[in-house]
Amino acid sequence: MDNNQKEKIIEKIEEASESVDEKDVKKVIKKSGKIMDKAKKLDLKILSKLFYQVRLAIEMLKDYRTKSYGEIPWRTISLITVALLYFWNPFDVIPDLIPVFGFTDDAIAFASIFKAVQTDLQKYAEWKGYETDKYF
Repeated sequence: MDNNQKEKIIEKIEEASESVDEKDVKKVIKKSGKIMDKAKKLDLKILSKLFYQVRLAIEMLKDYRTKSYGEIPWRTISLITVALLYFWNPFDVIPDLIPVFGFTDDAIAFASIFKAVQTDLQKYAEWKGYETDKYF
C-alpha cells in the first residue's frame, strides 16, 4: 500500500466519522470480541503497540458508553469508532474503496488514525493508571 492509498483510507475514515452516532459506538462494543480476535492476528513483533492501542480504544469506548470516562471529544469517539469498525470489516464501513490488500498494510493505515487521537488515548491510559510506554 502506498502513501496515496493510506491517505485515501484515512480521508474516508474521517468522512465516515462525521456520521457516527451512539448506535455505532454500541456496535463496536458489541463486536469488540471479534475486533480483538482480528487484532490478535497482527504480527506482534512489528505491531504490538497497535494491538494494545486497539484494546485500549475498545476499553475507552466502553468507559465512555457507561459514562465512567467523559473527558474525550466526540471527534475522537467517532474516529475511533469508524477506525475499529473498518479494522474489523473494511468493506462494511467503506465499501469499494481499495481492492483487497494485505492485513499488515491495513493495520498500518489504521495506526495513522490512532496517531491522530493519541493525546486523548494517552490521557485515558493515564486515567486508568496504565503504563503508557506499552501503548505509545
